[in-house]
Amino acid sequence: MLRTAKQLQAEASAFAPCPQDKTAVQSWLGAALAKTKDADIGSVSLGTRFEAAYDAAFFVALAVLNADGWKSRSVEGHHGYVLEAACAAVGASDATFDRLDAMRDVRNQKYAGIERTEADLRDAKAAHEGFSTIALHWLHSNHARLLK
Repeated sequence: MLRTAKQLQAEASAFAPCPQDKTAVQSWLGAALAKTKDADIGSVSLGTRFEAAYDAAFFVALAVLNADGWKSRSVEGHHGYVLEAACAAVGASDATFDRLDAMRDVRNQKYAGIERTEADLRDAKAAHEGFSTIALHWLHSNHARLLK
């Protein structure tokens, strides 16, 4: 079962309550769109394209959490917490979170010198697209005023 930002704040001090910030939400969504486009640029390295797909999903998650009244704290594991809490907020399935978390794991393999593959990029783009579709529907349904 996915944990909410409130639960993760209590368990790991991973979040703090915050006011909604229309400018920040729109900025994160705009950055996510730009990163989504970057992930499709074939003239850049596979690793850079993968990072762009990951960043796009992460930026959407940050926008969701702000709309839900939370901001992430820089604690160990905060990327995983952000993805999990955002999935919980929008009502995404455990499977959706699992795909995002797998993308996070692949992202972190760069620190061990492991290269990304075309399959990694395909999976990352699919995970981002699946989550973002759910998240954007949730934002439009519940927080449309933040999008205008």
